[in-house]
Amino acid sequence: MLPVFTLFFNSCGEIYDLNAFIWEPEIPLNDSVFNREIYVHNLALEGIESVTGQPPDYLDPILFSLERFSIVHPGYKISDRWDISMGGSFGVTVSGNNGARRGLGYGSSSIGGYALLDSMYSQIQDLPATMNIMEPGLASLDAQGAAGSGVGPFVYTFGGNFIRPDKVVNLGSQDPVLAHEAFMYSHMIYALSEDLVTAFPNALDARRSAKLRPRTLIVRTAKGNFAKLEFLSYYKDTLDPKEMKRDQRNTPFGYFSFRYILIKADEARFGFVKRRPAMTIDVSRKTTTVHPEM
Repeated sequence: MLPVFTLFFNSCGEIYDLNAFIWEPEIPLNDSVFNREIYVHNLALEGIESVTGQPPDYLDPILFSLERFSIVHPGYKISDRWDISMGGSFGVTVSGNNGARRGLGYGSSSIGGYALLDSMYSQIQDLPATMNIMEPGLASLDAQGAAGSGVGPFVYTFGGNFIRPDKVVNLGSQDPVLAHEAFMYSHMIYALSEDLVTAFPNALDARRSAKLRPRTLIVRTAKGNFAKLEFLSYYKDTLDPKEMKRDQRNTPFGYFSFRYILIKADEARFGFVKRRPAMTIDVSRKTTTVHPEM
């Protein structure tokens, strides 16, 4: 991870630090980001290699700006230029950005955080009147112990697969082909999305003897606006939970896909103003697509 930077001098409109990092002026926020559904696909550490100039460490978090729908260079860690971080030591750790609380953005002017709701994304139309905003907040896998925090937007199946038990019946089979196929459905990480609970309505978490719960984040951005956000997948190019498996060659893991709607701080409803066309940003392909009909 890059060290904390110290400002050094100003020359020709650019600010440099002791590590030759150029602090670029911030572009004013465009209102077109508000009140539209934004889909982000395949957000991964590999997406920041070209801007850091060196391969990232697998423990480094990904900093992302919801307001500018883009990866933020780790040099801006102590700033209000990012809103949510992903990745880190557990792989799926999620954090907000709050400069007054210990965390990645500590020491900046950021006022971010998030609330984690047991609610379907599509059913959240209004900003909750009361919610527990964690500052900055730190959630990982919906599992207890070393594998997670106990509360998070993802669920881990451990060595089996309680969501798709039919896929792991051949674990330990003497047939190497069957055993390998079953292995690719073990140790799975699923986003607790609407699609997951709809696709597997009878799936029970064996540790709780309870049905899966969808999880939606209400994110307060670093500048104080709000977004509702739902994680969709942890597997590259794979949004359908029925198609997810731990196949590093064809569907590598560590790629976040999610959707969100951003509203201004003084609004109370998601989509209160006439919504703008939805957008999809595919980070791995560096493409942006507008969907007028979505």
